[in-house]
Amino acid sequence: MTDDPREGATPVLTGTAFLYEQPELLTPEQHGSLGVSPVERPYDFVRNVRAIPVTLPEFASAQRHYPIVFSSVDEPVPLAVTAVLDDTNLFVDAEGHWDPLCYVPSYLRCYPFGIATDDQGRGALLIDRKSAAVTEEPRYPFFDGRELSEQTRQMAQFCTRYEAERARTRELCERLRDLGLLTPQQATYTPTGASEQQTLASYVCLDAKKLTELDEATICGWHRSGELSCLYSHLHSLDNWRALMARRQLKGL
Repeated sequence: MTDDPREGATPVLTGTAFLYEQPELLTPEQHGSLGVSPVERPYDFVRNVRAIPVTLPEFASAQRHYPIVFSSVDEPVPLAVTAVLDDTNLFVDAEGHWDPLCYVPSYLRCYPFGIATDDQGRGALLIDRKSAAVTEEPRYPFFDGRELSEQTRQMAQFCTRYEAERARTRELCERLRDLGLLTPQQATYTPTGASEQQTLASYVCLDAKKLTELDEATICGWHRSGELSCLYSHLHSLDNWRALMARRQLKGL
């Protein structure tokens, strides 16, 4: 894929994208007068989102703040959990800002841009036309004439790198699934004044015992690629369930 995802054949935009209400392929014909401007409440659009996709290179940073889980055993996607018990994102404040002390997943930093790819791997830059940041009076126009503006080109490069990281992450997740290393689990807590534990969340994680039983060649390969450290970051992140509950209590929920 080139740095400018508009080059070459343009893929047909089909399907849906998480959080994107009206994804459109970015073209000078449709969007030549548009661009993006910072908004007062930049993360309001994820105020009621329970989890955000993350990629392998993000595990080390994300594990300091979020439980990192997998979406399912059969089709695993790594997710940073941002809410428990209900849909209140515990990292977005009343003014629509992300907690400045916590890591912001790359998926959100790409938004409202993204990359659409077809089954042959060809890509094109897209935007969410419904995003509050997309405006007809932009601080950062999408185009300079018919060419991408410098700011848009930088976002295209960032999104392209993110898509490459997501592809690598997907490959590892498929290997974890095929090796039977993923298992359903539950996080529990004891409500104040109660004597019995209740379920905080049901999730999918790596089976640590099965990981230690893998053959030496697989373990060494994952160590050399850096993937093994990512897997242990995932396991360490599961200590954050209690921190999420504490964060929830501080918000008075």
